[in-house]
Amino acid sequence: MKTRVLIFGSLSSTLARNEAQAVIDRIQERLPRLTCQLSLLPSPVTDAEKENEPYLAACRTEVEHLEDAVRREQVRLVVIEASDMVLPLPEDLAVICVPDRTTPFDAFLNRKGLIMDEMPAGSRVGVLSIRSRTQMQALWPELTFNILRGGVERAMETHMRENEIDGLVMPASVTEDLGIQGIVAEIFAPEFILPGPGQGTRVIVGRANDHEARELLSDLHSAASAAELTAEHAFCRRMISDQDLPVGALARVRSSKISIEGATGSGANRISVDGDLGEAEMVGDGLATQILSTVETFADLLEADFPDGLPDEEESEDLALVEDETESGTLGDDSDELDDLERLRDLENMAGIEPPKEKTGDDEDDEDQP
Repeated sequence: MKTRVLIFGSLSSTLARNEAQAVIDRIQERLPRLTCQLSLLPSPVTDAEKENEPYLAACRTEVEHLEDAVRREQVRLVVIEASDMVLPLPEDLAVICVPDRTTPFDAFLNRKGLIMDEMPAGSRVGVLSIRSRTQMQALWPELTFNILRGGVERAMETHMRENEIDGLVMPASVTEDLGIQGIVAEIFAPEFILPGPGQGTRVIVGRANDHEARELLSDLHSAASAAELTAEHAFCRRMISDQDLPVGALARVRSSKISIEGATGSGANRISVDGDLGEAEMVGDGLATQILSTVETFADLLEADFPDGLPDEEESEDLALVEDETESGTLGDDSDELDDLERLRDLENMAGIEPPKEKTGDDEDDEDQP
């Protein structure tokens, strides 16, 4: 058999490199005649530019940078953490292979080996998403959960500085890739903490017309893991998939059936949908539809985005003025307020709530009538 070479691209960060190398090692074990090389690509953004973004191994700009490297044929394939994927993929790219899913659950890291129930009241725990914070705050209200932005490695640096946080929650699969399982004090079963969509799954992305790569990696491809990811991504597409939401979802394949469980907010009100394995996308979409049809969902999303309460009528008028100034190009330093307004409208649209109509002169005259 002729030896072939596949060139993989990866960011140079420890986590991104380890994830890509782990996939390459699995390929080499199953296909020893297939040679794989890893090409490290510099990040197009500085640490300061991405310090406020929610992601695990690669921020949105970095994911798009990896995709562009495939397009330019600088590399043939890239490994991407499914939780970091930008959906949908560009039409000229495709998921070539989905290896077996690793542990999809969340893990708790603590230097003293304490589990969450043993943490003293008032302890500060770092989390990587609104989802984690909302679910865990409901279970351990005596603790303080702080969202850490800027990726896993930045969160680990914070964890090592003992005066900032007392523990850290992150995907268990990431602890495996970083080789830090020794400081994992607890792994949360999904019955307690529902993981984020795509968690524990890595995908190999390449050009959509690269049929040879797809064939070469077919032995590594897991149909079950791919179906679970399809359901979870379909679920994400029905939600606001490009934003950090207090939403958890986990799909599982059993024999010829697939089921997906999801919830918003604290995760107390869970919904499950199942179907045939070939209906994975429909199952995931159906779960999102059911979740979005409940009043509790809208309340959970609003509470997460506006922890200090919704803008009152006067503030809403001010935000509308901000929007008018933006459209006319006169907006000053109120862009954060505009972001809040747009976010609220996104949530209203997702829930099917129509914004109030502006009053006309006739309406005002009617209100003056006795």
